[in-house]
Amino acid sequence: MKTRKQNKRKSAGQEGSALLVSLMVMVGLSLLGLGFVAISETESAIAVNERNYLQAQAAAEAGAKIAIEWFQDAEWAYLHKILPPNVNALKTQRRLHDDDGNVTLSYYKAPGELLFDVPFKITASNRFYGNENTPDVVITLNANATATTFLNTLNAELFADNTVRISDIRVYAPPMPGATLVETTTMEDSGFWQEGSGGRYGVATVRVTAQKLAGNRVVATRNVKMVLTETPFPTVDGAIETSGSLVGQGNFHVYWGKILSEQETQVNRPAVGMPWFDAKTQMTFEYGYDSTVEWKASTAYVAGDVIHAPNSDIAIDGELEKFSYICTGPGTSAGAPHATAFWPKAVGTSAVEPQAGGPTWKAQPSRPYPLDPTEFYEKFHWLYALLDQTIQDPWLHARARGALTYDNNGKVPCGAATEPHPCDFASEAESVTGRYSNFFQHQTFTDSTTDEPERIEVFFPTMDYEFWKAVAQSGDNQPGSDLYYFRPVGTGASFVGPGGVTKPVEDWLNARQNGLGAGFYFFDTQSPYKNPQYGKGGKLTEAVKVNAQDGKDWQMQGYVYLNAEFFGTSGQGNMIEDDVYSMPGEPYRDIGYREVDTTTNKYALEPSGGVLPAASFRTAGRSNKQWDFQDINENGVFDWYVAKNTKALAVPNGGTIDADDAWLIVPWFENCTVPTLDKMDAQVWPAPNVACSEPHEPYVNILYPAQNSPKAGVKIGWHDRLDETKRRPKLKTGTNTAVACADDTPLRDCTSNGYDEDGALVTLSPLLWGALYNEGGYNGTGNAVYYGAVLMRGNFNASGTPEVFFNECLARGCLESQLDMQRVMVTSFETDQ
Repeated sequence: MKTRKQNKRKSAGQEGSALLVSLMVMVGLSLLGLGFVAISETESAIAVNERNYLQAQAAAEAGAKIAIEWFQDAEWAYLHKILPPNVNALKTQRRLHDDDGNVTLSYYKAPGELLFDVPFKITASNRFYGNENTPDVVITLNANATATTFLNTLNAELFADNTVRISDIRVYAPPMPGATLVETTTMEDSGFWQEGSGGRYGVATVRVTAQKLAGNRVVATRNVKMVLTETPFPTVDGAIETSGSLVGQGNFHVYWGKILSEQETQVNRPAVGMPWFDAKTQMTFEYGYDSTVEWKASTAYVAGDVIHAPNSDIAIDGELEKFSYICTGPGTSAGAPHATAFWPKAVGTSAVEPQAGGPTWKAQPSRPYPLDPTEFYEKFHWLYALLDQTIQDPWLHARARGALTYDNNGKVPCGAATEPHPCDFASEAESVTGRYSNFFQHQTFTDSTTDEPERIEVFFPTMDYEFWKAVAQSGDNQPGSDLYYFRPVGTGASFVGPGGVTKPVEDWLNARQNGLGAGFYFFDTQSPYKNPQYGKGGKLTEAVKVNAQDGKDWQMQGYVYLNAEFFGTSGQGNMIEDDVYSMPGEPYRDIGYREVDTTTNKYALEPSGGVLPAASFRTAGRSNKQWDFQDINENGVFDWYVAKNTKALAVPNGGTIDADDAWLIVPWFENCTVPTLDKMDAQVWPAPNVACSEPHEPYVNILYPAQNSPKAGVKIGWHDRLDETKRRPKLKTGTNTAVACADDTPLRDCTSNGYDEDGALVTLSPLLWGALYNEGGYNGTGNAVYYGAVLMRGNFNASGTPEVFFNECLARGCLESQLDMQRVMVTSFETDQ
C-alpha cells in the first residue's frame, strides 16, 4: 500500500512532463503559425507579382493597339497627337544591299510624310527592312529627347497614373522567309534584309515593351509582338485602260493620265505632254538643273563661272569626273587644252592657266549633272527648253499594242505609221510644245537590251474575279464595312445588297444616296454566279446604263467592280454638284540626290570620312518611284530657295532666255544656308550668295491654272519667291471652295516653288470619284465626266464627248484613304512566354 508521500511525489513528476509537452505544443503551434504567416506573405507577393505582370502586359497590349491605329489611319493619329514624328532621331538609316552588291542609303518614309501612312509598298522608303535589333523605327525611353517626349505624351494619353508606362516601341520588317539578312563586320551595314531577296509576309512587325513601376523602380516588364499585313486593294495606273479596242465614234477625252490599250487606240484629245526621249525616259531636265559645261579653249571667263575639265582629260583620268572648277580670277582660256595633270584633284586647290591673262580655277566637288556633248540625253541644258513654256498636258501619254491614231482623222501624228515611237523627241531643234512624243504604239514587247527602249510591252491589269469576290463578301454586307457584295436579280437590272434589300443597280451605284458611301462594290455575274474569266462559265449581267437625271446628288465613289455586258451613260445632266478635285503633282526625275553630311555641311562621301577622289558621293532615293529630298533641318517640309536668273540661258533649240526673265531653283551646294519654311510671312531669307534649297531630286515647277479652268494648259517655271498670286489652293474648305492663298498660308495648303506632290484644286462635276472596272466594255452616249480611272476589259465605244480626269493619287494609295477601310490586319500576336 502506497503512502500519501509517495503519491504526492508521483503527482509532482507528472506535472513536470505536462509542462514540457505544453511547451513543445506551444512551440509547434507558433512555428505552424509562423509558417502560415510566411505562406500568406508569399501568396501575397505572388499575387502582387501577378498583378504587376498583368498590368505590364495590359499596358503593352494597349500600346500595340495604338500602333495598329498608326497604320490604320496615320492622319487621325497625327491629329490626336499620338503618331510619332517623322524625324531621323526615331529612325535607323538603312544600308540596303541589292543582288549586284550596290548599297543604297535610306530612311523609312521620306521627310514630310507621316510615319506608317499608306502606301505600304511600291518604294523602298515605304517598306521595312530591319530586324528586332536594328529596327527601322525605334522609340526608346531616355534614348533621346524626341523619343522620351513622345513616349511621355503617349503614356499620359493612355494611362491614368504613372505606375505603368510604355518604354520601347520597335517597328521592323515582317517575316522574310528565304531572304538574306546582311551581316558584315561593319556594324552599320548589318541587320537589314537584302533588297529583293526572299518573300515578305506582311507589312511590318511591331514590338511594344511596357513596364510596371513601384515608385521609381521597375517591378515588371512585358513585351507584345505582332505582325501586320496589308488589307488588299486593287491598283490603278492610268486614266483609261482596256484589253479591248479604244476606237469609237465619239470623242472620249482624257486628261492628266495614261491611256492604255491592248489593241488599237484612238486618242481623241491630242495634247502635247512632257517630251519623251524613248518609251522609258522623259526629257532629262536635270541637265541645266545643277550642271557644268566643259572647259572651252579661247573663252573669256569671269569670276563665278563653273566648268568641268575637258571630256578628253576625264577620259584619260576618270577621277577628274568628281571635280568641278570655279573661276576665282577672270581671264581668257588657252587656245588648246592643257595637260591632264593641270587640273587639281584636291578641293580648295587652285591652278592658274599659264598663258598671259589666263583665268584661275579652284577645285570643288563636281556638280551632279555635267554636260556631255557626245550623249544626246546629256548634251544640252534641257531644263531651259521647258522654262516659261505652256504644256497642254504634262501627264498625258498613250500606249497601245496596236496602231495609234488620233482626232478621228486616222493619221499618225508624225513619223512612220509602223514606228513604235513615231514622235520621239530626238532633236534639239524641236520645240517642246510642238511634238507628240507622248504617244506610243506597237508596244508588243519590251526592248530589254537597251537603256533607251522604244518599246515597253503593254498589259491590261485584269482583276482576279475569285479573289475580289471573296474580299467583297468578307465584309458581311454590313453598312460601315466598306466592302459590299451585290447579287443580281434575274439578268441584272436589280441587285440584292446589304440588308437583303433589292434596288435597281443605278441606285446602288449612287454612293451619295445609298446609305453606304464610298466603298468597294462588287456586282456579281448572273446566277449561278460563276467566274466569267478564262472560260469558267460565268455570264455577264445585262448592260448597266445610267440615265441623266435632274438634281445634284448622284455619284459613284470608291472602287466599283462590274460584271456587266457594258457600262454607259446617256450623259449626266444636272446629276452632280460642282466640287473641287486635285490636279496631278509636278513631274520629277527619279534619279536620287547627293546626300549631305549635316555635321560638316558638305557632301556625304562613301566610305564615311573619306576624301575625294578616293571616296565617292553618297546618293539616296534613286529609282524608288517617289520624289525624295533630305530634310536637313527636320521641319517636315521641303525648304527651297529660288533666285532670279542673272545670265542669258541658251535654249537647246537655238533660242535664249534673257537675264532677269526667269526664276530658277537654287540647288544645294557645300556650305550654303537653307531657309526654314512654313509660312512665308515669317520668313527671313539667307543672303543670296549663300542661300540654297535642301538636297532633292530634280523637278519642274508648275504654275497651275485657276480653279475654274481644269482643262487649261500649265506653265513650267518658278516665280518670284514672294509673289503669292502665283500660288493655287490645295486645301479644300467646303463644297467647291478652297483655302485662300496668302503669305501666311502654310506651304502644304497651297502650291509653291517647292515640289507639289498634289496639284491645285479645280472645279469638276464627275459622276465617278474613284475607279470603275468592268469585265465587259463601255458603250454610252452623252458627255459624262469621270474623276479617277475607267478600266474596261472589253472595247470602248462612245458617242458624245465623255471625259476622264485621272486622279493621280490612285497610283499612290489614296483609294485606301477615300474608302476609309481597314488598311492592315493582324496575322500574328505574341506575348512573352
